[in-house]
Amino acid sequence: MNSSTYYIHKKPESLVSKMVKLFMGLAGWKKSIEKDMVSGKIDQEIAPFPKSLIKDFQIDSEEVMGRKVWTIRPRQSVSPKVILYMHGGAYIYNIQKVHWQFIEKLLKKTGATIVVPDYPLAPHFNSEDTLSFMHTVYAELIEKFTSDTIHFMGDSAGAGLALTLGQSLRNEGFSLPQQLILLSPWLDISMSNPEILAVDHDDKILGIRGLQLAGESYAGNLDLKDYRVSPLYGDLHHLPMLSIFIGTHDLFIADSRTLKSKLESENISFNYYEYPKMMHVWTVIPGLNEARHSLDQIIKLINHQDSGLDQPPGTN
Repeated sequence: MNSSTYYIHKKPESLVSKMVKLFMGLAGWKKSIEKDMVSGKIDQEIAPFPKSLIKDFQIDSEEVMGRKVWTIRPRQSVSPKVILYMHGGAYIYNIQKVHWQFIEKLLKKTGATIVVPDYPLAPHFNSEDTLSFMHTVYAELIEKFTSDTIHFMGDSAGAGLALTLGQSLRNEGFSLPQQLILLSPWLDISMSNPEILAVDHDDKILGIRGLQLAGESYAGNLDLKDYRVSPLYGDLHHLPMLSIFIGTHDLFIADSRTLKSKLESENISFNYYEYPKMMHVWTVIPGLNEARHSLDQIIKLINHQDSGLDQPPGTN
């Protein structure tokens, strides 16, 4: 039985959102990935932990295949829930300050243990390196926790990786996590959906050519439409519950809607949250009313509360 739920945000865009998009447009964020890929000067430094994260939570680290994996949990009243969080960054940038800030909010709201891997990035590594690393991380994780307590979550490229990892683990017969929460997911690195062009003017963060260059580097020897780099083309059956958060001023809205249509046509249950005029990964941007609202929805998914979604599909 299909039990999909839909949410279309109805409130007008906040003033803070409009200001953030204006700043990003003036600062030239749209061309940043392309410039970095062409120059080869890509900053892959990991942002330091916020002082509040160090003060209020227990942070442990270990090495997996020579790379760091952090486990962060409350010092008291730890929930049995575990979130494997895969950060965004077009597969070329590492963890940013906003990721730690968002993770800190998740910790405070859920009491969960959050595992954050420093997965391999292009151009020094490719998708096969990254997927092998994530398989190892997950294999070690399910030795410590039962799979039904684990939730995959990611933003942007990390959301695409979360879906790819779920597909790959299913194909290889692993026990799967409880759910996959995808925030502004990058689902097709080929950027070939013609509907993307209609959104290009509104997206002040992502540029098509820069993403194509980053995607080609990350793919390595794989075809750009191989599910291991573009999970939109993978089998969507027998996966954990999928929840998709996307804004309409995001290049990735086109492929998110395609994913939504595929799930509907194959009678697969999912949750879909669409926010008109929201930018790429608005969910992790501090100070946005819309981010606070979506965080509440994410927390309900993690805590298995009723979603409260009773709106039919539609747009504002």
